[in-house]
Amino acid sequence: MNTGVVTPDLGEPEPNDEPGDTAQLRIEFDDKAVDVRGPSGRLHELTDSMSLTVATIGGTAGPTLALGALPDGTPVWATGAVVGAQLVFLAYVVTTIYVRRRRTRSA
Repeated sequence: MNTGVVTPDLGEPEPNDEPGDTAQLRIEFDDKAVDVRGPSGRLHELTDSMSLTVATIGGTAGPTLALGALPDGTPVWATGAVVGAQLVFLAYVVTTIYVRRRRTRSA
């Protein structure tokens, strides 16, 4: 799939055996990679934001894809149950992220 986004070739990350103040988050898919570096004390905010973004996209795409995959003639109650279950799961994921964030801030 060509998205039209050009990403630089980051190569392999250099091993870092020494603890420091910089954290690195590397996400690889197919032949592309995203490398984010920042202060280690703020990395949890980046991962929380990414988790919420994925949950939001999943909350929108999940029911939409499920409705498209259900066969014709599916009872309305079954359709509502599938969509409702996916939305409940989304609420669970988002709540878990917020609870974890609150616990890490108070610690």
